Amino acid sequence: MCEFCTEHGEGKKWYENISNYTEEVFYQVSSKKELTKFLNRLYQSMVESVPKADRFKRNFPKIYDFLIHPAVTKYLKKHHFGQVVPVEDTLNILENVESVVRLPCVCRKAVAGKEKRYCLGIGFDLTDIFKDTPDFSDFERISKDEAKRFVSSLDSEGQTHTIWTLKTPYIGSVCNCDRECMAYRFQVKMDIGTAMWRGEYIAEVDSDSCTGCQICMERCYFDAIEFDRSNRKCCINMMNCYGCGICRAVCKNDAITLRDRNTIPEVMKVW
Repeated sequence: MCEFCTEHGEGKKWYENISNYTEEVFYQVSSKKELTKFLNRLYQSMVESVPKADRFKRNFPKIYDFLIHPAVTKYLKKHHFGQVVPVEDTLNILENVESVVRLPCVCRKAVAGKEKRYCLGIGFDLTDIFKDTPDFSDFERISKDEAKRFVSSLDSEGQTHTIWTLKTPYIGSVCNCDRECMAYRFQVKMDIGTAMWRGEYIAEVDSDSCTGCQICMERCYFDAIEFDRSNRKCCINMMNCYGCGICRAVCKNDAITLRDRNTIPEVMKVW
């Protein structure tokens, strides 16, 4: 299990521990004043701090990787980080939280200047904070069933589901990420800190069912699916796989399944 499961999971996956979504845990680690301050600064940090870090890494890669990358990761683990969660687990989370609101996506606004509502505020009711935070004030309160239908439709579209802390271990949001997502760019393209941790699973291709159509390769954001020209089948590069499972939705032959990362020695410690 990942380090967060060990520390915050109480014997299970940490995001399955419903206490991590509660008002009690929130007030143990944060406050409404602190969260309001964080949310009001989030967009600005994306458009200013992230490009600045990217430039520094490109100019001084060895210094950045040795000193700054670990420091950034340590900070994010304490304050605001995400983990990839497949759709089944995401739907289970939504069923068990107290409140769900649909929010404008600050990531897409920062990266592409687009108004997209791919984010869900979850946990207990924080709408009194959202309504006083410009980037989130235009929220929509939705039911659990509406939220589950929404996430299922995004899974079919190819959005990777992630949960995010608002001061660890309080989990306050479910995001649905693609290549326009700042977290994806920060993590995968820029590699300037570990913000979005790999999921608890690894994709696996059944070679008997795979026809080698390669549609799953086009869907994967993480370059985790390769084409074996010797047998003309797709296969998983386990070191790249984040366990999101969105490749399954486009496989017409149901050739892709998810395995528990902890049962695979090669990647059980790769997060």
